[in-house]
Amino acid sequence: MSTPYPSACPSAAPESGSDLTEALSCSMTLPASPRSAGIARQAVRAALHAYALDPLTATAVQAASELLGSAWRMDPYGELYLSLRYRDDALRVIVYDGHPTHTHPRLAALCEARRRSTLRVFSALVRDHGGNWGLGPSREPGGGTRTWATLPHRPPNG
Repeated sequence: MSTPYPSACPSAAPESGSDLTEALSCSMTLPASPRSAGIARQAVRAALHAYALDPLTATAVQAASELLGSAWRMDPYGELYLSLRYRDDALRVIVYDGHPTHTHPRLAALCEARRRSTLRVFSALVRDHGGNWGLGPSREPGGGTRTWATLPHRPPNG
């Protein structure tokens, strides 16, 4: 699965004085590999720190790791795409994989149930953070599946 998006997160935050958090928008394409989740964890951690979103780090790192692990299991030979966007006081973590949407209703239901079962820990994590998540057909050329989580920003003591 190739994408027309940038292949890496920005290396530095915007100039001081600008709204750091609202500027976060980064993405990367990773090979479908067990190692990709570790690479993503490092990238997410660095991006959130660079954009002064440290209170979201633990949940976002785990969410990205769970999403990529599930995507890898569903599409072990393609590429995975990870996107981080911060808007309206919430971080959105999105993962695209190349696993196609099934046209037969029973196969589609079984596939969705399998994917949801691989995301039980992720689902609880997002719920405990006060966020929401979903999955569905990819909006990218070539199809595939899009899985996402929205994590509201929480102040350090709130």
